[in-house]
Amino acid sequence: MTVKVLMNKLLFVALLLMSFSSHAYNLASGDILHLEVYGESELTMDVTVDALGNIEYPFVGKINVDGLEVEAIKSEIVNKLKDGYFVNPQVTVFVKSFKPFFIQGEVNSPGSYTYEVGLTVSKAISLAGGLTERASKKKIYLTKASDRSQQEIKVGMDQAVASGDIILIKESFF
Repeated sequence: MTVKVLMNKLLFVALLLMSFSSHAYNLASGDILHLEVYGESELTMDVTVDALGNIEYPFVGKINVDGLEVEAIKSEIVNKLKDGYFVNPQVTVFVKSFKPFFIQGEVNSPGSYTYEVGLTVSKAISLAGGLTERASKKKIYLTKASDRSQQEIKVGMDQAVASGDIILIKESFF
């Protein structure tokens, strides 16, 4: 296999991953991004969004990515690299790993789990080994990671779950 064919296949896979992982997802602390500039191997790296929502990237410095989508980050990196370093940088950015979500209460294996795009409360319960005998199917609460007030909201089984969210399954009395 030639280097050109291999590079084209890698680029195709990266673009697929980028389009899959960037679909309407706002980045937050704990997410891991894969960044690269075509033809510049020293600029290929994985970076973790820190507690303040920042990443560090060579030639660009610190960027606050909290709440941004992947395309916005890519545009910012391209613009900063064009400003004195590269003529037309071809930048790839995708979410390599999402921060986990958490499930607590009346499930067989409470804890943190790897977030997956399209996750619902029902799927999260399955990942946590199902409901216990005492679990209430009506007392399910969600705390959104994006909600600074950390308010618990009563939800149903088909409620979408985002990375960093906390699901609480309460006990039923009957």
